[in-house]
Amino acid sequence: MFKLAFTPRWLALLALILALATGFVMLSRWQLNASTLGQVSADPAKEVVRPFSEVLHPHEPLTAQEADTMVSAQGTYVAGSSYLVADKLNEGEKGYWVVTELKPAVDSPEHHTAEVHDQPRSIAVARAWTSVAKIPEEPRGEVTVAGRVIPNDGPIYSRDAKETGDRMLPSAATAQLTNFWDAPLYTAILAADSETAGQQVPTDHEGKLREDATIMGQNDHLRPVGTTQVTDETVNWLNIFYALEWLVFAGFALYLWWRLLKDAHEKEQNPAQYFEYEGKYWRDEATGRYYYWDPADEKFYFFDEVPPATHD
Repeated sequence: MFKLAFTPRWLALLALILALATGFVMLSRWQLNASTLGQVSADPAKEVVRPFSEVLHPHEPLTAQEADTMVSAQGTYVAGSSYLVADKLNEGEKGYWVVTELKPAVDSPEHHTAEVHDQPRSIAVARAWTSVAKIPEEPRGEVTVAGRVIPNDGPIYSRDAKETGDRMLPSAATAQLTNFWDAPLYTAILAADSETAGQQVPTDHEGKLREDATIMGQNDHLRPVGTTQVTDETVNWLNIFYALEWLVFAGFALYLWWRLLKDAHEKEQNPAQYFEYEGKYWRDEATGRYYYWDPADEKFYFFDEVPPATHD
């Protein structure tokens, strides 16, 4: 059988099958890569604290590339501006965010006057997480807030907290908060992990926020929001199935070539079984092909030849 396999005809067919199998393997690899395309891994560069103005600009949305970046901003909290946002988790415990309006310092890069309102653009700060439905008093004086800049929650319709005096919100959305505070806002939330008086940010030698950073007034019920980078390590198993399927196709293509070769070899070894011939036959030593005598035509024929049609 190996002698037959090295004939030009079978080598050419093998080359075609190998090219086809290679294509199937490439398709399998593509499907395998596609199974993890939706994954999002943590970016170490986002853990380095950057100025708020380098990440988010007025009139611009927060991009996916900049979301979850650690930032810092200086300013003063607006007294009485805080709202509670319900159903927020902190280390598995359900509680509330305390969302407060931060007016950027006049000499800070974040200080931009909105054209329509003719007043400085404020930052919506989720300055703390609390386990009790009670709004703490806002820190006074200039503070430096450091934390992760995160996208807005989706706005959820509820009673108008501004009109009813209810200080509980179902979501943290700047589109709603800008109406409650009657102030232009940046289009993202700063989730605070640190609050300090003055302009000092507690960072380590790598520029990352220290683990011992705290917020003002921190206690058992009032803690930093403690957000982390959003990651997704899930695998698309449908793509994995397709990848295995293409490998099966590649294996079947190679099996098909081997099976055809095996059948051809067996036909050479015992052609009468395949051509339903019961008479005597011989082997041509020059070509290795078997032939037989056809008494009707009174001629010899090879088994893989078709005798010409006869006409009465």
